[in-house]
Amino acid sequence: MSTLIDLFLVFLKIGAISFGGGYAMIPFFETEMVSHNWVSLADYVKVIAIAQVVPGPFAVDSSSYIGFKVAGIVGAIVATIALCIPSFVASVIITKFYTQFKANRYVNALLMGVRPAVLGLLLSAAYIIGLKPLYQTTHTFMSLTMLKAFIMAVAGYFVLNQKKVKIGTFTFIAATAVVGILLF
Repeated sequence: MSTLIDLFLVFLKIGAISFGGGYAMIPFFETEMVSHNWVSLADYVKVIAIAQVVPGPFAVDSSSYIGFKVAGIVGAIVATIALCIPSFVASVIITKFYTQFKANRYVNALLMGVRPAVLGLLLSAAYIIGLKPLYQTTHTFMSLTMLKAFIMAVAGYFVLNQKKVKIGTFTFIAATAVVGILLF
């Protein structure tokens, strides 16, 4: 029973303090999941990959997976509900008082202040997903794969950022598929 309470409180906290969507929650997820020994850092990167593939919001998918891994079906339900409660309550309150919030300078100032924090959380998420696995000596194959993916992403950005390159969507997807098959 205490595991379910821990799951509920942790995911309620993550849902309450996270702004900016599911990817901004990645640093909070990592800190909480690893500190509670629910998943290892290497497994958490796999959770991120699985949550991106499964249809639905990233944060909900991640919370369901981790809840299931910790306490089965009941754990998945508890973690998902706990994560969604704060945003549901905030949505109800904002909907009820929308006209007052819309022009309130304090609310606008709060939202302007949250923007840099969300950017920092997204950069932290990019670090956790993209660069942190490179420093894990126990996961050499995964580190090399991440390094190749990072190099390809940077090279692709510079190639596509050139004004002379005009490439269609289908050609771009086909080219990246070929590169992915060859390198990975």
